[in-house]
Amino acid sequence: MRVRLVYRQEGPARFISHLDVMRAFERAARRAELPLAYSQGFNPRPKLVFAAPLPVGTSGCREYVDLELEGDLAPEEVLDRLCRNLPGGLVPFGARSAVGPPLMSLVRRACYLAAGDLPRGFSAGHLEEGIARFLARREIAAERKTAKGIRRKDIRPGIHRLKAQSDGDRLKLTMKLEAGSARNVRPDEVVRALGVDLELDAESFNVLRTAVLSREGVLLWDL
Repeated sequence: MRVRLVYRQEGPARFISHLDVMRAFERAARRAELPLAYSQGFNPRPKLVFAAPLPVGTSGCREYVDLELEGDLAPEEVLDRLCRNLPGGLVPFGARSAVGPPLMSLVRRACYLAAGDLPRGFSAGHLEEGIARFLARREIAAERKTAKGIRRKDIRPGIHRLKAQSDGDRLKLTMKLEAGSARNVRPDEVVRALGVDLELDAESFNVLRTAVLSREGVLLWDL
């Protein structure tokens, strides 16, 4: 059986890598004595499938992981055991039985909220014009570090929605971006690219992932 968990990744846990998140769940599952299923082969691994890695430094309020178990266990029991064994900042708050395709294959979009400093004297009109110009560009370049070095990528096709709202000296950006594919776009890439256009301090922004969606825009929890 598979159990789908939804959890928050918050506080200091937003600074740990996806590999460390995987290790934390594996260790918590062992401490909780969950009957995890393992892969075959020379180096068996527990069958844990995460929806989409969070960029380091980004918080998440609705993250997902599927656990495959060798025996029947109520999802509520799995949730309770993991809650008592996971480290702070990784907080499961829902569990249910999972059926259908692998979790990772369902991911197509992700929504984010980014909040940071707004330059003094920046008017609402200036902000609207800047966002419109940014989205009207045919290409928005971003540089991404890979195992083979720095790779330049056009992220414009993966920006499906970008809206801005000013609140005093703070700027809030809501984004819907491509996720889980070759056109995957990270929120920090959008903030840095926009920061060049609008002279924003990209380092002042905190980012929260608010939703992970299917191609049809459905929350993974509802599939």
